[in-house]
Amino acid sequence: MRYQLSPVTAQFRDAGTERAFRASILPKVQEDSWLTLIVAAAGMAMFSISDYGFLGLSPEFYVLLGIRVTLIATCLVLAFVLRSSDALLTRPWLLSVAPVMIATGSLSIIVLRPHTLTTQFIAVVIIVMAFYLFSPILLWGMIGASLYLGIGFLAGAWYWGDLPWDTVRAYGLLLIMANVVGYVVARRLARLQRQQFEALNEERLSKQRLMEEVARREALEKRLRIMADTDELTGLANRRCFLEQARTAFGAARSRERPFSLCMIDVDNFKAINDGWGHDCGDKVLREVAAACLATFREGDAVGRFGGEEFVAALPGADMADARRIAERLRETIAGLRLDGPLAPVRVTVTIGLAEVQPRETGLEPALKRADAALYRGKRSGRNVVLEMTPGAG
Repeated sequence: MRYQLSPVTAQFRDAGTERAFRASILPKVQEDSWLTLIVAAAGMAMFSISDYGFLGLSPEFYVLLGIRVTLIATCLVLAFVLRSSDALLTRPWLLSVAPVMIATGSLSIIVLRPHTLTTQFIAVVIIVMAFYLFSPILLWGMIGASLYLGIGFLAGAWYWGDLPWDTVRAYGLLLIMANVVGYVVARRLARLQRQQFEALNEERLSKQRLMEEVARREALEKRLRIMADTDELTGLANRRCFLEQARTAFGAARSRERPFSLCMIDVDNFKAINDGWGHDCGDKVLREVAAACLATFREGDAVGRFGGEEFVAALPGADMADARRIAERLRETIAGLRLDGPLAPVRVTVTIGLAEVQPRETGLEPALKRADAALYRGKRSGRNVVLEMTPGAG
């Protein structure tokens, strides 16, 4: 077991756990206590009728009636307090008040009606059992109230009832048995309640741990997907991910009979930057170019790093004229970059090759080859240009 229980009271040894348990069952205890007190008040009111039958309008009857009215009023007030507040959490001893009062009222009957001890003994046994069964969460209080009632009844029966010692001893043995049975049953109920609370807590903790593990795995899977799909240096889609995105966008554009264009982008003289300023500076240039691509291309365009200093973009819905306008804007943006640090004197430019997917083409490969060919033709013609390649062009 996760928590240890007291072998005597079956309460949690840990005070914090016991408070949590009582807080969890507070609504039920409040409802049960309220109902028990109302029933007890009604029972005492009904017993006043039998008091009248036994005592008539005698002084003893009026004394007993006053005691019962006091007990009834106290039970009703206590029932209201227990139901309308959380007093049981901070003052659980309140559950013992009603049993002690009921026991006191029962003992007063012995003095005023000593000739009905047999009937009263049966009532005392029933009350003792009821103490244990209706309030198992506060076992010490119920044990005290039951012993108080039992010992008080035996003393009163011997002193005022003038019963033989053998009869008093027989009553005592029966009361001991009633207390033992009541205690065993109440202890078992208390233990079962706390074991159920413990099981629910374990289930709740297991569910929480499972949810945390699922969240951790989902976050890990998301991170792995990002790592698998993203170029680590620039944050753009890598070659494989770009091709997947481009093919998906191409399928959607083709189904709507919209144009589709491709841009191949290459950083001019990148080897000279790497050799002259080092790979760290070269990486910074690539990041700046990637940022310019993200800022220039439209929402819905796919942009990726194709490898080395080469980038690629897919432009769904863009014909050759639209692609040229976007590519020229990108070329001008990159040419206007002003780098800091050791790269301040470096002027970064790019060469861009364009191609539009033709209606008869069912895939991207022919257009990619044409865009690549346009790119290398631009390299040979002086760089920092945007060129397009149409089918059949040399």
